[in-house]
Amino acid sequence: MYKYCLECGWQASTAEGTPESEVSKAAIEHFVETGHTVESLRLPPPVIIEN
Repeated sequence: MYKYCLECGWQASTAEGTPESEVSKAAIEHFVETGHTVESLRLPPPVIIEN
């Protein structure tokens, strides 16, 4: 999971082994402290199965 701020350079990710719960907590804390909007992307992208 990758979370990032739409208004500043803040970001957090599970890519380096950080648990998803800690990334989510950090995103909430960033929002509470700044009021900035945080978006998220799944890492890695979901696998698409084609027939």
